[in-house]
Amino acid sequence: MDDIFNNIIEAYPNPNTCIDILINIFSNSGYDKTTKTIENSETYSILRIYCLAYISYVIPSIDFTSSSDSINLISRIKPLFESELTDALISGDTFSWLSRIYTKCLTDISTRGSLLPQINSFYSEYLPVPVVAQYLYQDGSRDDEIIIRNNEKIIHPLFYNGQLEVLSE
Repeated sequence: MDDIFNNIIEAYPNPNTCIDILINIFSNSGYDKTTKTIENSETYSILRIYCLAYISYVIPSIDFTSSSDSINLISRIKPLFESELTDALISGDTFSWLSRIYTKCLTDISTRGSLLPQINSFYSEYLPVPVVAQYLYQDGSRDDEIIIRNNEKIIHPLFYNGQLEVLSE
């Protein structure tokens, strides 16, 4: 089974994409997203534990751009770990190991995320994005950062009107 997960990591070098895939595999292995509970099945249990192990393996390679990114990741993986820790089929050793990995992941994400700026909203009324960057950061060259963060909303960077997602610093 290691080969399968190693191939996923190699095929998707972007750690965020890799985590999305692993969460999807976990979610389709006896996990109910609505109730955040798991189905007690030995086959599913092993597969879910592998998913959690590889998620924890990928987490250190994520480069967070804001504290909000780290908070979002925690909110995505926390229910997965907590539901798996309630599985009656896992052994005491596996429970201890999984608890330690869970704690280390949360600590790593929280520590790295706490050092980063938060995401704020900024309403632009027909201001060019370079002007918004100059106003917010006193550096008009950070317009690319705003454009990348709001790529789906901004059609043209010189004629944008609406809510933008920006970093606090």
